[in-house]
Amino acid sequence: MNRTPATSRPNLQLALGTVSFAICFAAWGLISAFAPRFRETFHLTATQTAFLVAVPVLLGALLRIVTGMLADRFGGRATFSLLMVVVAVPACLVPLVPSYRILLYVAFFLGMAGSSFAVGVGFVSRWFPPEKQGGALGIYGLGNIGQSAAVFVGPVLAVVVGWQNIFRGMAALLVIWGIAFFLLARNSPKTVRPSGLGAMLQLLSRERLSWVLSLFYFLTFGGFVAFSIYLPVLLKDQFGLRPADAGFRTAGFVVLATLARPLGGWLSDKIGGARVLQTV
Repeated sequence: MNRTPATSRPNLQLALGTVSFAICFAAWGLISAFAPRFRETFHLTATQTAFLVAVPVLLGALLRIVTGMLADRFGGRATFSLLMVVVAVPACLVPLVPSYRILLYVAFFLGMAGSSFAVGVGFVSRWFPPEKQGGALGIYGLGNIGQSAAVFVGPVLAVVVGWQNIFRGMAALLVIWGIAFFLLARNSPKTVRPSGLGAMLQLLSRERLSWVLSLFYFLTFGGFVAFSIYLPVLLKDQFGLRPADAGFRTAGFVVLATLARPLGGWLSDKIGGARVLQTV
């Protein structure tokens, strides 16, 4: 069923993975994009609003362990496709929520989209030799642009079609692209024996460097996510910007950080990831 013909070029699989990542991150960023609107609708406090935008990030971060292991066992093609179809369900439910509490539950499960990063990294990296993986993953990281599209394009389109239809449209896009990805994508012919959770924990106990890299990731990407999800709310509350204006300025921040990813990956291939991390 999952044959890998000669036409399954690495660059094609990279493009498919990047588009999938962008769509998932767009879905992941929608709650943040419309947080000011939810605040007005449900009369939320600043603390409640901050908690709302943080909830999808929580599941998106924790679920990466699970989706990464599933991708190792069943392949990125099936895992990515299934993830997108499943995420479409909470995306479609957001316009129907009657209260803040229900919105929290739905936003929590919409956070599954954030775990797509781990699936795509494994899917893409196996198509490239080690000396080219930095550049390939840097290009894959351009999928972050999906979050920028959510916070900028989402509020602008909402003025025309209504915010409810933005979520419904995202749900439809997730299903359509999930099916398309399953039909077009191919897993790399390089087979990797999946490791269980016990083996992963043993590796963490032996390799201290893994903890250092996790700390770097926590500080860099964690800071990026924190700013990108809360800036729309902050700019509206503190500076009185309209949702579309706040989204535009947040999008600029996300785009700049996203465009730096291919450069970072290319430099890692040339001079080594350790030097790049130390510089950052």
